[in-house]
Amino acid sequence: MRFELIKFLQQLGVNHALSPYETQPWLVYSEEKKLTCSAEVRMGPTGEDIEAEIQFLHDETDDDDEDGGASSGGGREQILWMRAEPVGENQWGPKHLRIKGKDYVNEFHGWEEKGCEFFLACVSALQMNEIPDIDMLIEDKMKDDSFGGGGRRGKIGRKSPKVKPAALMGMKKP
Repeated sequence: MRFELIKFLQQLGVNHALSPYETQPWLVYSEEKKLTCSAEVRMGPTGEDIEAEIQFLHDETDDDDEDGGASSGGGREQILWMRAEPVGENQWGPKHLRIKGKDYVNEFHGWEEKGCEFFLACVSALQMNEIPDIDMLIEDKMKDDSFGGGGRRGKIGRKSPKVKPAALMGMKKP
């Protein structure tokens, strides 16, 4: 997957060219889930790399027990990290992709496009003031679509199968 810079950024939900050190952030907080989801696309200091990142920030919960009180873990959970670099003249493409700790680089054909689609789906949810359902999006977006029809020799899923004359014995012609 190779695009000019502005088209690549549009694949990530950014509608303008970023300059070095510039960041495009999105942020949504859910009081109900006690969770903040942040996403951002940022250009590196030299303009030679772009990073996209999605994080969940869990609220700390205070459980006031009679034992003196205990607080349980909030913290940061990195959902997605993608790094893109120039590949050829004026062309950009992802080089690294990690979602929930799993490395998707060369995991299947089209991992670059699928990673961008995943990120854009999360950004779209954030723009609607919703926390994205990460597991559902992983299941929906991050799968290999090349396993459909067409066997090794291409005989599965043909539009017009070959009919043997012997199979037509006894059939009336119109």
